[in-house]
Amino acid sequence: MKRKVDKKLISVVCNRTLALFILMFVTSVMCRLQAQTQEKECDIRLNAVVSSSANLSNDGRGTYYTGKDWVGVWLNPSRWPNQSFHICMNWPFGAFPECDSATKQGPTGTRDTRTLLHRMINPVRKGEGKSLGLFTGPGGGNDIALSRPLTSTINSFTDMAIGSSLSPQSAEVRFCNSDCSEYYGLLFGDSLTFGKGTVWGDPRINGAGSTRPIVTRTSESTWTIIFSPGTVGRLWNRTPEISTSELYYYEGSLEIKKQ
Repeated sequence: MKRKVDKKLISVVCNRTLALFILMFVTSVMCRLQAQTQEKECDIRLNAVVSSSANLSNDGRGTYYTGKDWVGVWLNPSRWPNQSFHICMNWPFGAFPECDSATKQGPTGTRDTRTLLHRMINPVRKGEGKSLGLFTGPGGGNDIALSRPLTSTINSFTDMAIGSSLSPQSAEVRFCNSDCSEYYGLLFGDSLTFGKGTVWGDPRINGAGSTRPIVTRTSESTWTIIFSPGTVGRLWNRTPEISTSELYYYEGSLEIKKQ
């Protein structure tokens, strides 16, 4: 005897099977997209235009391009996971893995041909501090970094809404004298942006009395970092066995763009 087929039951089973298939497919796509998004959130290559006449200024050779003449300008560098931004004049390409290492581009040009200029000529306490003149590098000891997370609610530059501005929890500018026999750290905000170490990560170093720069997201792919007039940094001579500090005014800007 033939059994009577329940068309309604078959329809329900088919619909549930189809719904389960769609759910699994959507979940798979979302996981792949999330993985791709996370991959793009570190070692984002940038170009930078630096102010031409301020305490922070460029070297007169135009835009700084990541990978050209060993310059590195990054958002969320995997080398420093506690930094949201880093510009370095002699980046150690290939010395450590990057999250996009499968497609990363090696450096071109000549090492140590670019620099950032830092004029430490405006002490806040005129009677105590003194003008230290112009610092130009060398390249490996000349960089600028901003903290990650940027604030208690914003993790990185890519999390900022277009048109919004904020002040990061901390920023740090590092440079040497002409032969790097003395090296300095200019701190803005409360904490260091570099990891532990005998000099750069010294927990005794602080930014007491300083103010902070302003970051603005101007488009999907561009931002500005501005040390506006009146910005104060605490400058530390971080040469071993010296560790002295003084407050200085520091003005200048960087315009950064994704490559």
